[in-house]
Amino acid sequence: MTSIDIDILKVTELVREAGKLLLDRPKEVMQKGNNSNFVTSCDIAVEQLLSAKLRDLLPGSLIIGEESEDNPSNGELLWVIDPIDGTSNFIRDMGLSVISVGLVKDGEPYLGVVYQPYRDEMFYAKTGEGAYLNGERIHVSDRDFAHSHLCSAMSLYDKRYAPPCFRIIDRVYQESDDLRRLGTAAMELAYMACGRVELYFEIRIFPWDAAGAIPIIREAGGIVEILYKDKFPLDEPFAILGANTPENFARLKEIVTEELPEVPYYS
Repeated sequence: MTSIDIDILKVTELVREAGKLLLDRPKEVMQKGNNSNFVTSCDIAVEQLLSAKLRDLLPGSLIIGEESEDNPSNGELLWVIDPIDGTSNFIRDMGLSVISVGLVKDGEPYLGVVYQPYRDEMFYAKTGEGAYLNGERIHVSDRDFAHSHLCSAMSLYDKRYAPPCFRIIDRVYQESDDLRRLGTAAMELAYMACGRVELYFEIRIFPWDAAGAIPIIREAGGIVEILYKDKFPLDEPFAILGANTPENFARLKEIVTEELPEVPYYS
């Protein structure tokens, strides 16, 4: 096991500094991958800033970022960075984007920070020390399934996997209160941690989308699971689900696994 002593508030200070770039920096937009996948000059600037300063904060640590990465097999302490989760929202000036930073220790998310600069909302958690929003302790809600809100999406970057998503969303919607699609997985997961939504499912996200939020959810009393995986994947996409209570999680997982008995892109 890796021994670590790190002040999470120093991490939040770095992330807040990076958040100023989202508010001030011009948006030079470049396409990557398909027509729905973009990167901006701000993504690159934020990741470069955080990569350098997080390495200094924790010597010997490595970086896995959406725009660049070290080899994740080369170290046990890995910063996982999404410089702008919700890039399309950022390009369209919707004010619905976050910076997400997670520290993976011994293969599992250990510390997480999710920052929404437009509302100056800093979510953070360190395993065993609770979850916080701007310094105040947060907890998942106690709403039952019938009164829950679901956050989900339809596999934007590979729409071949959309059909089971629609079936799952429809089934959950029939039994719950409502659904939301905010366009940023990290923010939606952070919202579950503080009680704004209760249910979450996505068929295909990447490590940087969730590494920051997972410790926050768990420290806030929620449940989150990588579907059909024993450990947090560092180098491949995965399906994820979460809920505020064990009862809600069990019902959501029942629906998801009935419609998705296997994840089609897992090797």
